[in-house]
Amino acid sequence: MQDINLINGYKIKYLSKENNNIVEKLCEKCSDYYILHGGILPSKEEIDEIFITLPPNKSCKDKFVLGIYKFDELIGIVDIIKDFPTIGEWMLGLMIIEPEARGNGLGKIAHEALVGWAKDLGAKSFRIGVIEDNYKGINFWSSLGYTKIKEVNMDFTTKKHIVNVMRLQFCN
Repeated sequence: MQDINLINGYKIKYLSKENNNIVEKLCEKCSDYYILHGGILPSKEEIDEIFITLPPNKSCKDKFVLGIYKFDELIGIVDIIKDFPTIGEWMLGLMIIEPEARGNGLGKIAHEALVGWAKDLGAKSFRIGVIEDNYKGINFWSSLGYTKIKEVNMDFTTKKHIVNVMRLQFCN
């Protein structure tokens, strides 16, 4: 993947385990997300899992861990699994943006660029899970055209949540 240039010096590019230090710092800045979901800050092992955790029957070639950068500073992470749970549907496992960079349209701009990139690689839709208590997240994804397709109960680090599984079907 070539870097995806957004606006005003923002870009999306691949992250690797070698970027672990800056990913850890970003996750600390996004403590509100981790507290809401798991009740605690992520451990170093959980941060490592961003790079290695795969669903059943998927390999590392199916996983994309991408960074959203403002110039040379990492301000967001997107974790995507292609063709999961079905061929053509891609799972957004994680999308976080540091609090100071939220609320200015960056999430929407990055998402639009990712949709174009994924469509070029054969994706027909994106799927995401949003915990029911994440009202801002549900509003954000709904504003992008995602619709709820089901609910599942999930256990997180120290909390249990109802997760809204949402899908965005791409237009041709």
